Amino acid sequence: MPINPQLSRRTLFKGAAFTALSATSLSALTACSNGTGVSAAPAGKAVPIPTYVEPANKPKPLLPGTAQGVMDVYASFPLNGARTVKQAPGDGKEFEFLVMTYGQPAPSLGENVYWQLLNKELDLQLKPLRVPYADFGTKFPALVAGNDLPEVVSVPMGMNVSRLPQLAQAQFTDLSEYLSGDAVKKYPNLAGIQEASWLNGYLNGRLYAVPKSDPPFTSQLFAKIDVLQKAGANPEPKTLAEFKEMAKAVTDHKAGVYAFCGVVNDMQTVENMMMIFGVPNRWTQKGDGSFVSHFEHEQFIPAVSAVADLKKAGYFHPDTATMSEVQRGALFRAGKIAVMVDGNRSVGITFDDHDVKFSMIPPFEKDGGKATYWQGTGAYAITMLKKTSDKKRIDRFLSVLDYLASPFGSQESFVLSYGVKGSDYTVKDKAPVLSKQGQREQDLGFAYIAGGPQVLCDPQGAPGVDAMYHAWQSKAAPLLLPNPAAHLYSATYDTKGASLEQQMKDAITAVTLGRSPASSLKDAVRTWKQNGGDRMAKEYAESAQKA
Repeated sequence: MPINPQLSRRTLFKGAAFTALSATSLSALTACSNGTGVSAAPAGKAVPIPTYVEPANKPKPLLPGTAQGVMDVYASFPLNGARTVKQAPGDGKEFEFLVMTYGQPAPSLGENVYWQLLNKELDLQLKPLRVPYADFGTKFPALVAGNDLPEVVSVPMGMNVSRLPQLAQAQFTDLSEYLSGDAVKKYPNLAGIQEASWLNGYLNGRLYAVPKSDPPFTSQLFAKIDVLQKAGANPEPKTLAEFKEMAKAVTDHKAGVYAFCGVVNDMQTVENMMMIFGVPNRWTQKGDGSFVSHFEHEQFIPAVSAVADLKKAGYFHPDTATMSEVQRGALFRAGKIAVMVDGNRSVGITFDDHDVKFSMIPPFEKDGGKATYWQGTGAYAITMLKKTSDKKRIDRFLSVLDYLASPFGSQESFVLSYGVKGSDYTVKDKAPVLSKQGQREQDLGFAYIAGGPQVLCDPQGAPGVDAMYHAWQSKAAPLLLPNPAAHLYSATYDTKGASLEQQMKDAITAVTLGRSPASSLKDAVRTWKQNGGDRMAKEYAESAQKA
């Protein structure tokens, strides 16, 4: 499916206030130490990765993507794409699924022609259990404890689900024999999901889940280019010194213009500074196989201190400590904030406001050396089936998800993206345009539980934006730095990771807001190590040896 104003994760996150997850967005620091809220495979040999098969009849893009994660760019969604699913995957019965949502609930079935169309297309009675983003952390454990999980469960990667590998083994279906290696070819669209996404479906060394793919890029620096140009600031700093010069040039306290502004409970600004300082992506695996946390890296404290220095210099908006994402987005649009850190397709600025002039700052290293950029997990969510040995139910589940994973340009993907002509979308200049009704009806969430690579396709958006994203991704992709623990398992993280990360987050925030000196982080890191960090490192090393 394409990334567009209505169907992007960051836009969904905006609706909660992403996109979403989003963007959207959840801080990776808050979510977990290994870069995902969902625990990955524990010790034990993993089954083969599903064989990748390039989608057939792929439309020729305006700008081609790459295997590293740069996304294809298209001018518009083909109106008459080929079908990829020969027959409806359902059996006319209920298909219960749990999904996390961000905006207001979609209209009920009787008032939702999009929902009705999906029921017909799939030959199912879709029965969603929609859990708001703010409630998922408490609702999911309650459903588990009460044995009330529906048949199909979608878990966003940003959510910290305790003991998920054990839960998967106890309550969900092992899909390995149906998906690993060439077995996945029975479901051609699932075979079009790339390896980086599939790795998120491994739990206990087996395939328990089908992923919803996400670009590998994490947060980005968006710049209000007209504000920078007016101040004579460099829109593409290549060193920390140039970055500070830019911040100084654009900040005008009397005019209420500031270089930066964070968001409540958001670590993205700090994470970006860590990248600038060359701090590793969560963990480093040394030559002897041992793991070391990025909190212990020699540039961790200097990076946090650099953010504190920018705050002390007056370059951050004075309401940074309490600013909401919606407020920050409004200030950016109004030219009162010059640089904003956010996730993919941030808060809708890229599509629905043609008057907003902005650019994207490429990754850079503090002294002008080789930059690094933290790689994301490659998946937004993973979706599992309650434990069953009924091969027909397993085939129904995988066939439905195969429909959901239909590639861009296909008829199935068009249905999922746009719904019913006249009610959900109209055609303008040979391109489909979602109506307000269509946007509301798609808050059903069903289309976000499985899928292959996304593309950049926003014909109604500001001219040139998709090409600008493509250019930025082309610069960032060669710099991607993976987290070596991203798909390994730590029992300590599973039980204590969230509280340990919150402790570090609180310590970092105290420093960046000027409430504590940077030196206080030494004690915070020492406490983190003693209370579980060292144990996590040991468990990741053990998991890596047996994986």
